[in-house]
Amino acid sequence: MICGWLFDIYPLDDKIILWIKNKNIHRLEINWGPSLYVASADKYRLETLLKNPQILSLIKDSNWVNRIEKVSDLKDSTVLQLTLQKSSDLLRLGNTIEGLDRFGAYRLYNVDVAPAQSFMYQHNLFPLGKYKIHHTWIPQSDIAETNYDLPVFTKINLQVNAKTNNTLPKFTDKIKSIQINDVTLQSDSEEQIILDCVAMIKDIDPDFIITQKGDSWDFPYIAYRASKNKILEKLILDREQHPLRIPKRNGTSYYSYGQIHFKSTAVQLQGRIHIDRSNAFLWETENSLQAIFEIARTCRLPIQTAARASIGKCMSSVQFYNATKRNLLIPWKPITSEIFKTRMDLLIGDRGGLILEPKIGVHENVGEVDFASLFGNIMLQKNISAETINCKCCPNSTSIVPDLEYHICKRQGIVPQSLHLLLEKRKKYTDLIEITSNKAQSKIYEQRKAALKWILVTSFGYLGFNNAKFGRIDAHMAVCAFARKLLLQAMKIAEEHKFVVLHGIVDSLWVYKKNSTIQDYEILRDIIAKETGFDLSLDVYKWIVFLPSKNNSELPVANRYFGANKNGDLKLRGIETRRRDTPKYFKQCQLDILNLFAKCKNISEIKKSLKEAKHIENQYKLNLFRHKIPLKDLAFTNKVTRGTDQHKSHTIQADAINQLKWEGKNIEPGQKIRYVINDYTRKISHRVVPIEFADKYDAKKYSELLHDCCKSILEPFEN
Repeated sequence: MICGWLFDIYPLDDKIILWIKNKNIHRLEINWGPSLYVASADKYRLETLLKNPQILSLIKDSNWVNRIEKVSDLKDSTVLQLTLQKSSDLLRLGNTIEGLDRFGAYRLYNVDVAPAQSFMYQHNLFPLGKYKIHHTWIPQSDIAETNYDLPVFTKINLQVNAKTNNTLPKFTDKIKSIQINDVTLQSDSEEQIILDCVAMIKDIDPDFIITQKGDSWDFPYIAYRASKNKILEKLILDREQHPLRIPKRNGTSYYSYGQIHFKSTAVQLQGRIHIDRSNAFLWETENSLQAIFEIARTCRLPIQTAARASIGKCMSSVQFYNATKRNLLIPWKPITSEIFKTRMDLLIGDRGGLILEPKIGVHENVGEVDFASLFGNIMLQKNISAETINCKCCPNSTSIVPDLEYHICKRQGIVPQSLHLLLEKRKKYTDLIEITSNKAQSKIYEQRKAALKWILVTSFGYLGFNNAKFGRIDAHMAVCAFARKLLLQAMKIAEEHKFVVLHGIVDSLWVYKKNSTIQDYEILRDIIAKETGFDLSLDVYKWIVFLPSKNNSELPVANRYFGANKNGDLKLRGIETRRRDTPKYFKQCQLDILNLFAKCKNISEIKKSLKEAKHIENQYKLNLFRHKIPLKDLAFTNKVTRGTDQHKSHTIQADAINQLKWEGKNIEPGQKIRYVINDYTRKISHRVVPIEFADKYDAKKYSELLHDCCKSILEPFEN
């Protein structure tokens, strides 16, 4: 019998491999292959599949089984289950079947569900769950736990450095050194450096290898150099004793929520976990591993997958698990149709959340009531899912969507079922953070809570995503309709109790009443919670500023404000220090001034501190002209929408990308570039220089930009 934590899981030919971690590490091997399911209106078509040599060469077993085919179905259907010989042939089999006849002749399911995830769904396992394993798996921990124990992991940090005369290192450059924790491996022989690295990793036997750019640089580079030295077969960095394999694709550009992103292709190890900090979800510090662990456990994703997964993938995995437990098949290509709408229906329904224009200016003693995880709780409490909107089984349902008049099914939908665990755990972490006096433990809870928060935040958007397996735009619109009604109801309650509404954004409301106390705001929050049936949080600000548009001082902007609550904690939205493209030096200057203001009890005290605030600005400007600032702190960061050779006009971004191209580095859409203003007196070319080879900066231009940055937070108090 083995007792330990499920550490890693992956398919290998006709087997599934599991690694169990306790004081040691144990490898288990189980004969298992994933299955896909095929349905058709014509059973004869399905029978012919079992006579096709192409199909038979890929499968080891077939069965007729009863499954729920569509999420809206009320009864099972008979479908053909095909179990594969090799897990890696899953997509190949799906494409083969689809290509045998016209589109739609075959309906395929569970084709793109990762085999490791399928195994965990079927056997009710989750990563980092604790089990006693003999002939069966006996759980020793619960997925709903928040105070769960974990084994002691060994970790190393790894970095591969190139010996280069170029501005940017290239794969053709030889290895200069390999850094493993505090040890630097060097030699006159490049082959020896690589072999020493392999030997040291084998000797330490770490559970985690953590890199800064392992997916895009360290591992592809060391594999290329090993190949050049004809020792690629000896480059073994995992526990499976397989040579390091590098994916053929460097990465992928993709659109999400109106923005283009780039994700480097993951370089995953077997039996050992590789975390690339630059490609990891929610990575900030070493503590961020706790966020990754939480995602892996709660969403039933292998740790390396969880570290790099999009939030949609996390949400999907929870839904896939619940679908498997329901005997529900997972469609390969979603075909759920949208409810027909007239133009008036669209005008009424497709409005998004409610946003009020803020009252521009500075305000004292303001309360903010915020619906906790509003969209997630609406989906849970109102039972909103693709199949519950205008269902066929409950036409007389009394649960009606505001404005849209859709009825909602009485049976629990798969989306609310999947959200239940996420919402429950997030609430537990909130409570634990409030009562935990141990700061280190509190930070762990905060990391775990943050991971769940981002999945919940985007679960609403994923509901309307056209490729979501269990999504539907009508369900997305229904959530918005309930959210608008709730915020309007909260506004009405606040105004009935003589509060003035200063601002409102979807799930938050800022209110004010002269001479009101914290207790007055707490009473209001409790009344709104009782009448709406949804929990709210409360924050009371000593002062808050709602800023206008930069282009028009009379035009309010919904999400551009800053303030300090009664505890002196800052809340910042839309200003420079919150923007990802703002240089670190500008952010620090603005934060120093804001922290000064946060100590002030009211606006009058802030006005008295303006002289000191301007002194802070002047000191930062003075240091600029003394050229004391590290270039990395002055770098602007931009995510590019067009890559190398894709710009039609000569912009600053295009200039920086071209300079990188001349040094041999191509940029893909969605990747980030960092550059320093070199000489703004130039017309276009070389106004900026990529941070990789910048050697000076334009102090005058930076001084002007710093002034603009400070002006946005000082000006409201000067009027």
